[in-house]
Amino acid sequence: MPNNALKTIRDIKLNTIAVFFVPFILSFFFIYLIGIQSCNDEEDPNIDLNNELHYDTNNNSAPDLLEGVHESAIRFESRDLLPYQSRTLSAVKIFIAHVPTDLTLRIYTDGRSNTPGNLLYEAALVGVKSNQWNVIELTSGLIIGNDGLWISLRFSLNETQRVIGCDRGPAFINGDWAFNQYDNNWRSLRNRTNNQLSVNWNIRAVLKPK
Repeated sequence: MPNNALKTIRDIKLNTIAVFFVPFILSFFFIYLIGIQSCNDEEDPNIDLNNELHYDTNNNSAPDLLEGVHESAIRFESRDLLPYQSRTLSAVKIFIAHVPTDLTLRIYTDGRSNTPGNLLYEAALVGVKSNQWNVIELTSGLIIGNDGLWISLRFSLNETQRVIGCDRGPAFINGDWAFNQYDNNWRSLRNRTNNQLSVNWNIRAVLKPK
């Protein structure tokens, strides 16, 4: 269950910098650069265990991502949301390390096991602050039904930057989905880094209290 995913922070040291080569179209390759620098855990001061669904623990750092279009997401399968059916998803809480010029919240239905489905909600984010937790209120709440959900942050970068925060890990199976324009695919961050990084994105679904 998503709330059970909240776990004690483990003393796992992350590699400072790792560079990996991933196949691109035909014989071309691109460099997917990931850098993690340890820092003091940034606690969420307003966490509500009864009304928040998430996989992460406190913010620990943020990965370096190369220029281009990226999307970082967490996925809740339909079975994860069974206890919350008919409740309203009213906000999303995200830790932002650096605010890029282009930042969009997206919520999808569940698609295949490695791809989101239909786009349910999209909003360009303004007034977001760096190096802290941000609560994004939805303009219209989403009723949780029989389907699963993907909750993502989409952004474009003109240079290597750290945008989306992460915990210390280890990653849950649906806590670290990542899309980029270079291969135009959704893959876990573990897969993209050959299991050198195992963390969960600091993305949390906030439900309207009963």
